[in-house]
Amino acid sequence: MRMPGLGLAVGTSVGRRVAPPSGLGFPFADYPLALRRRGERYLADIEPEAYAAAALAGPGYFVDIATGHDGNAGTSWGAALKSIFVATQLGNAGGLPFNVSVKSGVYPRANSFTNSGPMVIPTQPVVYRAVGGRVTCWAGGDLGWPGAPDGTHGACYAVARSNVTVVLDLAQANSFGDPAELARVADATTCNATAGSWAQVGGTLYVHRADGAAPTNANTQVLLVVDAFVLDGTAKSVYLQGFDFQGGANGGVFVYGAATRSLVFVDCSARYAGGPSHLYDGFRILDTSGLAVLVRCLAGSNAKDGFNFHWGQGGTPSLYHLTVDCRAYDNGRFESQSNNGLTSHDGLVGIDVGGLYHDNFGGNVVSNGASRLWCLGTETRDSLGDGPRGGAVEAVDFNTQDTTTFWLERTKSSGSARSLVAGDASAIRLRRHRAGEGQAQLAASGATIAAY
Repeated sequence: MRMPGLGLAVGTSVGRRVAPPSGLGFPFADYPLALRRRGERYLADIEPEAYAAAALAGPGYFVDIATGHDGNAGTSWGAALKSIFVATQLGNAGGLPFNVSVKSGVYPRANSFTNSGPMVIPTQPVVYRAVGGRVTCWAGGDLGWPGAPDGTHGACYAVARSNVTVVLDLAQANSFGDPAELARVADATTCNATAGSWAQVGGTLYVHRADGAAPTNANTQVLLVVDAFVLDGTAKSVYLQGFDFQGGANGGVFVYGAATRSLVFVDCSARYAGGPSHLYDGFRILDTSGLAVLVRCLAGSNAKDGFNFHWGQGGTPSLYHLTVDCRAYDNGRFESQSNNGLTSHDGLVGIDVGGLYHDNFGGNVVSNGASRLWCLGTETRDSLGDGPRGGAVEAVDFNTQDTTTFWLERTKSSGSARSLVAGDASAIRLRRHRAGEGQAQLAASGATIAAY
C-alpha cells in the first residue's frame, strides 16, 4: 500500500510544534495530541495504543483460519479458534476488556466478524490485531463454480448465487493495484457478448471473465449485499490493526448508534463497499461521542465516499476525527454523485495529517454544515467530478460548503480543474498552499478564500 510522501510518525517529539488555528475547536485537553513539522513533513505526536490500554491488558484470544478450530478454548496459538466472531463471543462472555490476535490470511464471512449473518458486536472494549501479515475479511464466501461453460450462453459460467454487488478478478489488477472489477450488465445475453462482465438473473450469477478462463475461487471473488464490519450503539471502544475489508452493504467499516467510545483503526483498508441500492462509504462513522483515529488507512473503489463522518444526534457534536497518512481514491460507483475521498458533516471538527485523496468521482476533500477541518500537508489531485456518474459537481480538490471552515497548511493540489471552491458562507484559510499549474479557485459571494 503506497502512502503519501508527507507522512506519519506517531509517538514522536521530533520537529517544531505547530499551533492549531484559532477557532478550530478540537479538544486537545481531552485527547492529547501534538502536531509537529520536520522539514516538509508533518508528524502526529500520538500513541494510538493509549486508547486501548484496558483491552490490551485484558485476556487474549487467538484466531488462525488455517489451523484453528472453533471448539478450541482460543487462549493460545496451540488452541486457536478458526473464526473471529467466536473470539468476540468468548470475550463478551468474560465480561472484561479483551484482545484478539488474528493470524494473517483470508477470512470469508463464515469465519470473520459476521458469522455469515449479522455482525457479532463486541460489548466490551476490544483490540483486534493482525499477526504475521495482513488479514482480509470479505463479504462473501466460496462458490461451487462449474467446470464447464453454461449450456445456453457458452462464453459464461453460471452458478447459483443471489444478492451480488461486485465481482472481482483476482488475477488482474486495476490502475490502482487492486483487483479489477468486472462490469455489471443487464442480462445473460449481454454478459455472453461482453468479456469482463457479469449478470444477475434471479438466483443465478453469470460470469464472463476477460481472459475467458473458467471462474474459480482462486481467480474470482463475489461480494454480496451483507455487512463486513459493523458497530452499533452497544459496542464499546474498538482498536483494529492490519485488517483489509472487501465489500460491506452499509459501509466497509460502519459505525452507528449513540455511544461514548474511542475508535482506532491502524493500517486498515475498506474497498468495494456498497452497491447500486445502497450507496455507502468505505469508512462510515456516525454519532460516536469521542475520538475516531485512523492511521495509515485506505479507502478505495467504494460506492460513495472513502472516509465519511456524520453527526445526527442534534446539539453540539462530540465526535472528533483524526486521520493520519490516510489515502482515498476511485470512490463513487453506479449512479452515486458527489463522492469524496474525505468528508465531514453536521458541524464536526477534524484534523487531517499527510493525507492523499485523488481520483474520486466528486470533490476530493469536502465538508459542509458548520464543520471545521485542519489539513496539514494534505495532498489532493485528479478529481474526476461526478459528471461520469450523471451529476454536475466539477473536478475540485478542496471544497467547503454552508458555513464550514478549512485551514490548509502546506497542502498541495494538482490535476483537477479547480484547486479550491468555497461555497455559500464558508471559508478556506491558507498557509503556503500550493496549487497545480492552471488550477482555478472560486469563492461564492458570501464565502472567503484568504491567508491566515
